[in-house]
Amino acid sequence: MAGDFVAHGVHLVGSVPLESAEAVFRTVAGAIGDRLRRIPDGETGPRSDWIVWQLPIFTSQSELEIVPPAPDSWRPLPRVRLAAGGRPERLRFESLGYADAAIASYRTFARLKRDGVIPVACRFQCSLPTPLAPVFAFVVPEHQALLEPLYEARLLAELEQILREVPHDQLAIQWDTNFELGMLEGVFRAWFDDVKGAILERLLRLSRHVPPDVELGYHLCYGDIQRRHFVEPADAGQLVGIANALSASLGRPLNWIHMPAPRARTDAAYYEPLRELRLRPETELHIGLVHHTDGVDGTRRRMETARAFVSSFGIATECGWGRRPAATLGDLLQVHRALSAPVHTAEAAPHAFEWPAGFARVPDEDWTRQAVDSFGLHYDTVEHHGWYRNLDPTVEDLARSLTGGQILVDYSGGTGILLDRLKLRVFDRRFGVLIADSSPKFLRVALDKFGGDDRVAFRLLRWRRDERRLDRLEDVLGPELLARGIDAIASTNAIHLYLDLPGTLASWTRVLRPGGRAFIQSGNIRNPDAKPAEWVLDETVWAIHEVAVGLVRNDTRYAAYRAVLDDEERLRAYVACRDRVFLPVRPLDDYLRCLEDAGFTIDDVVARGIEARVDDWFEFLSAYHEAVLGWVGGSSKVEGPGATPDAIRDRLALIRHAMETLFGGRPAFRCCWTYINATKSRTVRLNAAG
Repeated sequence: MAGDFVAHGVHLVGSVPLESAEAVFRTVAGAIGDRLRRIPDGETGPRSDWIVWQLPIFTSQSELEIVPPAPDSWRPLPRVRLAAGGRPERLRFESLGYADAAIASYRTFARLKRDGVIPVACRFQCSLPTPLAPVFAFVVPEHQALLEPLYEARLLAELEQILREVPHDQLAIQWDTNFELGMLEGVFRAWFDDVKGAILERLLRLSRHVPPDVELGYHLCYGDIQRRHFVEPADAGQLVGIANALSASLGRPLNWIHMPAPRARTDAAYYEPLRELRLRPETELHIGLVHHTDGVDGTRRRMETARAFVSSFGIATECGWGRRPAATLGDLLQVHRALSAPVHTAEAAPHAFEWPAGFARVPDEDWTRQAVDSFGLHYDTVEHHGWYRNLDPTVEDLARSLTGGQILVDYSGGTGILLDRLKLRVFDRRFGVLIADSSPKFLRVALDKFGGDDRVAFRLLRWRRDERRLDRLEDVLGPELLARGIDAIASTNAIHLYLDLPGTLASWTRVLRPGGRAFIQSGNIRNPDAKPAEWVLDETVWAIHEVAVGLVRNDTRYAAYRAVLDDEERLRAYVACRDRVFLPVRPLDDYLRCLEDAGFTIDDVVARGIEARVDDWFEFLSAYHEAVLGWVGGSSKVEGPGATPDAIRDRLALIRHAMETLFGGRPAFRCCWTYINATKSRTVRLNAAG
């Protein structure tokens, strides 16, 4: 029967009139999540009126002057032109806001996907205007050619930022193509010759900046101001022409094309050009023929007409929903649901991860019954510091490597910060993670966070005083896991702290399965590939000490602490105490040699620059103030009863003062993080000394 035809899935163009990205994700996923291959964040807040939020980006430029709208302007909004005496080379487009919004929304998207709100197979859709759009809308015609390349460069820089921050297998980029249609229809004047060729060249140029592992689509639009198009198209011919040209010329997968269908067009003449559509097999066609005003019945009529010319398509509205009343969303979603089929099969409950029989995830040990400690909770907040982006490359490596049923040991896993990040990246694979750490305070926080997750186990590495070493992994895993073997070990921000590095690494090869992998990173490895301006992270602590010595000698506010500076033996004792917490930095070759001696083959070594905000690093060092500047006020670990509350306040103030001096008042500094991935190639047995 004709009325039985349903569309193959649903596409959302972009904007949704709700208060936040989370509200959009929850509302849309709850209503039509099984119909969607990708979900946008709704372009909420200032982005709800498409590109209008970009107007201040232009009007704030000191080299440009603001002029009134022209009678034929797209909307009655001001425009800009190069000011008299203005110098184009001084024009600088800084943040446009698109990258910041996308990155923030993706974090919400990932959290909701982790929690099962968003289907695992859905990608995060980031809708961007073509650079032509804001330039056409907000720049006078005679200066559009001047400003277009500047704005395009900035928008592509924001795209690059999005590509760095959002995992490629979770991302879909949509280019919103609007004024280009008006130029092709002769409604808007272009500032370039060969309008069709120049527009196609621009669209292809943008596509080259989207890697093949990121989905790519185009929203072709005839405008939607007060529910009106800037021109009523005679038929879909112009849309089909663009779609065919893109499909033939992209040189990469085109994942979808969205094109509008006016509400009144139920006639065959509008849809007949679809006969000539030449899309590749991987390209989805979504037709924007859903209209709220005539609901299911009107949408079905347009669908039936369209299917006479194209056999399969998804459905959508003509444009985004941002300017619609929020009260219409329920009806719109219901129309989409009623007239489409799911594109995802129902997600079966994942098989529970099974630890070996007899293995206790949570050991029966005293630390598990202690109260959560405030120091551990404070340490756990470091996850929110910008410099903890250093985990991202390791998370990506683990996401590529781990498969269902495997076991990862998070060695020196602390409060479980790596697992927090990993759970936001790998949503559907059931693998086990064992967090091993020498701090019962940190492990207790991890237990509080993950104790209810059957995939997570915990082990405390105790200090063996008689042997002067920490427990090795084989001491704590138990016979069940030792018999099975471990698939991977990760060590993040910790390997530089291992006093017995050869013994630690050899223990790793003894518990890893053949071919098991190690994922290591630290900001405290001296890497010859570091850039000249990049710090080894803990060397900032030594520099803080040197600067603080000068401040105490010369600033009367710290005069009370000068005596210790004249006592070399006391000062050496405090420096030695510091160096037990912030260990001397070792060169990269030491780590590579130890790994190879332990039975690993080095797979790759990468140096990456990571930005650390001074405020974040100060907050972190504040938790270790006694080690950083223990000589200010004294430390019970070195001498006497320790610092008074007043002395601790002075110590913290001095650390802050020294950091401001050290970094010249700059808000951030750059560090070099070293990433080492290795594979077990042999097993090194314990020597006679044990």
